[in-house]
Amino acid sequence: MIFGLEFLTLALLVAAAFLTGVLHGATGMAGGIVMASILAHFVGIKVAVPVMTVALIFSHLSRILMYAKETDWSIAGRVLLFGCPTIVLGALVFGRISATTVAIVFAAFLCISFPVKYWARHYQLTTGPKLLAGASMIWGMLAGNVIGPGFFLAPFLLGTGMNRLTFVGTLATVTLVMNVLKLGVFGATDLMHQETFALGTIIGILSMPGNWVGRHILQRVRDSDHRLAIDLMTLMLIANFIYLATRTA
Repeated sequence: MIFGLEFLTLALLVAAAFLTGVLHGATGMAGGIVMASILAHFVGIKVAVPVMTVALIFSHLSRILMYAKETDWSIAGRVLLFGCPTIVLGALVFGRISATTVAIVFAAFLCISFPVKYWARHYQLTTGPKLLAGASMIWGMLAGNVIGPGFFLAPFLLGTGMNRLTFVGTLATVTLVMNVLKLGVFGATDLMHQETFALGTIIGILSMPGNWVGRHILQRVRDSDHRLAIDLMTLMLIANFIYLATRTA
C-alpha cells in the first residue's frame, strides 16, 4: 500500500483525482490546489505538495495538448524567463519550513489573491512587458512553495487581453515547466521518494480524462461564470488551509 493508505481511501483519492481534473480543465487553475487540500488530510501537507508536483506534470501536459492552438507562446516564454529562477529558490525554501508554515502560506497566498484580482478588475489592468516580468518573479517564488499559484498570476495574464481559452493553455504551459523544475529540486532532497512519485503518477494519469471533460464545460460557460466559480472555490480553500494549519500546529 502507498503511504499505508487503505483500499477505500485510495479509491476515494482516485475519484477525487478525476473530479478535480474536470475542475482543472474547466477553470485552468483550481484543480491542483483542491486536490492538494484533499490529499493533505490523508498524507499531510508537506507530502501533498511533492505528490501534486508529480501529478500536475501529467495534468498540465494534457491541457497543453488540448489548448496548443489557443496558447500564447510568447507570453508563456516571458513568464518563464523571469519566473524560473525564483521557482527554484521557492522550492528550496519549501524544503526547510514546517507543515504548519506551509498551510499558513497557502491560506495567506489565497487571501492575497482576492485583492489582487479585484484591483485588476476594478482598474481594468493592462499588463505590459515590465509588469508581467515583475509579476512573474513574484509568482515564481510562490510557485516554489504552494500548489495553484495561478491564482496570483491570473489577473496579469488576463490583463494582456487573452480570453479564457488562451488563458488556460498559456497557464498550463508555464505551470508544466514550473512543476518540472520543482520536481528536480524535490528530487535532490528527501521530499521525493518512490511512494511520493507513485501516488503522484496515479493521481496525474487519472486527472487527464477529467481535463478533457472540463474543456467541454469551459467552452460552454461565460467568462463571468468562470470568475465567480474561482472566487467561491478560493473562499472554501482558505477555510480548509486555516483548518490544516491549526491541526498541524
